[in-house]
This record gives sequence, C-alpha cells and structure tokens, in this order.
Amino acid sequence: MNKIDITIWILLIIPNIYAYQCLTDQWPPKSKSNIPTYVIDLDTPPLQRWNQIVTLYKSQIRDVLDYTKHFIVNTWPVFTFLIDIMHTKLPLIADTLPEPYGQELKGISQASGISLGEIIFYNIFYEISSLCTSIVTQDQNGYIIHGRNLDFGLLLGWDKVNKSWILTNELRPLVIAINYTKNGEIRFQTISFAGFIGAVTGIKPGRFSITLNTRFDLNGGYIGIIEWIYNFDRQQSFVTLAIRDMLTGAENYDEAVEYLSKIPLLAPCYYIISGIKPGQGVIISRSRQTSVNIKTLNTNNQWYLIQTNYDNWRKQPSIDDRLTPAIQCIETKGKNNTNFESLFNLLSSQPMLNKVAICVFFQ
Repeated sequence: MNKIDITIWILLIIPNIYAYQCLTDQWPPKSKSNIPTYVIDLDTPPLQRWNQIVTLYKSQIRDVLDYTKHFIVNTWPVFTFLIDIMHTKLPLIADTLPEPYGQELKGISQASGISLGEIIFYNIFYEISSLCTSIVTQDQNGYIIHGRNLDFGLLLGWDKVNKSWILTNELRPLVIAINYTKNGEIRFQTISFAGFIGAVTGIKPGRFSITLNTRFDLNGGYIGIIEWIYNFDRQQSFVTLAIRDMLTGAENYDEAVEYLSKIPLLAPCYYIISGIKPGQGVIISRSRQTSVNIKTLNTNNQWYLIQTNYDNWRKQPSIDDRLTPAIQCIETKGKNNTNFESLFNLLSSQPMLNKVAICVFFQ
C-alpha cells in the first residue's frame, strides 16, 4: 500500500443509549452525507491562510458561539463569569501560543468579524468536552483500517422536536476536510470544524493516521487552560495543536508515537495512531504529564484496538459503556471478516454511534 485514502461521511441517528446493535446493512453510506474538502496553503501568511474557509462559514461559526453563550447564561447562570473571561482573558492567549497559531487565530477573527476571544474559545473547547469512539483493526493479511466516530455537543441543550442535541445540530454544518499543502503538495490532511486550527483526526498520506479521544480525569483541561491563561505553566501543549505539530514534523509512525507519548499536555486524552505496516496500531492513554498506558496491536495476538472516553483496562461506566458492545460486535464479525464495510457497520451501530458521529476511515 503506497497511500492512505480517506472517506468521510456524516451519520445521523437518534439513538437509545441502552440499545445494543451490531448492524450489517449500513454500507454503503448515503451520498448526501459527504463533506466538503478545502485547502490550507502553508506557504500563505498565517494571517491570511484561513480567509477562504472562514468567509464561507463565518455565519455558522457565529451561530455556534451565540448559542453557546446563550446556553451558559440561561442554563448555568453561576458560570456567566466565563463570558467575561472569554472577552478579557482569552484574547491574550493568541500572543502566548507558538507560531503560526496565534497569527492564524487573529486572521480568523479578522476574516469572520468575530472577536478574538470568541474565536479562541471556539478553538479550545475540545480541551474540555467531547465524546468519541476510535478503532484500529488488522485483517488476516496484515492490512490496517482506522476508523472513528467524533461526537460533540452532548448535554448542551436538547431539541424536543427533533430529539437531538442543539449544539450538535449547530456544529454539523461546520464539519470539513482540510488538505494542508506546502510547495503545492499535500503534507497532511485533517477532519475538523471550519475555523478550528487544531486537529482531532488526521493523516500523513502513506505513513500514518491519528485520532483523538477525550479522557476524563480530575486533573483535566480546565486546570491546564487556567495554568496557561495565568502563566503558571506554558511549557505544555494544547492536545489538538500537539497533533498538528506532530503531523507537521513526524515522518513516520514511530516518530508520531514517540512525540505524542512524551509531550506535556494541557489536558488528558487518548491518542490512537495507526501506520501502514502490520502491527502498527497503538492507543496512548495520556495524563497531562506522561503516558499512563500504551496498548499496541499484536500484543497477545490482539488484532484490534478500541478506545472510547474511559480507560480501556478499567470497568466501563454503565451509563456510557460503548467499549463492551464494540468488542462484542467486532468479535462476532471476526478477524477474517474485518474490512472497510464491517467496520463502518460497527461504528454505525448503537451505542457506538451517538447523537452525531462523523465516521472517518483510513485504508
């Protein structure tokens, strides 16, 4: 295999969190769920390189921010002070970030007409909130497939009519694919939200792929952000910017694993990485300071890796156990039947598929 092809679909469903499915009939996906692809030219000055995307999506970004502020003020009045922090403290972050990120954020603010504090809030929200399921499998021939569901907006306002989370509905139109280019060539690709400069899903074509899952921990992203704002500790990286740094600098699977295993982070997380050779698959369970667990393919004949938002070596919470059904489903399908179609069907099954999921596959 000399390249990694990427196919993306948005899957929409109204799930019952207590249901268990192992579907076999979700492939092929509906063509209307394809998402658009754009180019970020790294040879363009950082202040300008997001102009095209942001101009197209500025009204949707504005809608997300307006809804989030409205929800905070009306649902959690005690946290209204966060709106003040958004406008007074968050703009200062731009000048403390390593380049090109500060300039990119300022450029997005200028192109959209949205305040810098709000744009930074939009870009750091993943440090503290999201739900995901990531899977890496290896078939009987050693071929690697990497897939994920990205769930965002849970618990932030319920639409009783459509039976869905309101913020999820606001975010859905912002999902895009981005080709980052330099000297006219694609350096790496990401699946993200328009105007979001970090990466939660990415590929280095022909070399490796990466997905990011939130890891819940008391020493979490809120603490890291406070430390950064008040300059208690800026010798750490935002988890999504660490992925973008890695995609920029790492040339192979081993370098990617090495980098993300050791870099200090603002928030705990799970990095799921796959390569293009047999056995190249890993879940790196990160605290903010170090790796607390590293699980790899082929250890004890392990031919798949599954990660949700809880430590995979511990008992899963009964209210949100996606790991056990995913394991049961993939074991039912079996290694000999592991392929693009079967993994898509698995990630389309409840409870792995939540209120909104972007199914992304790397082959």
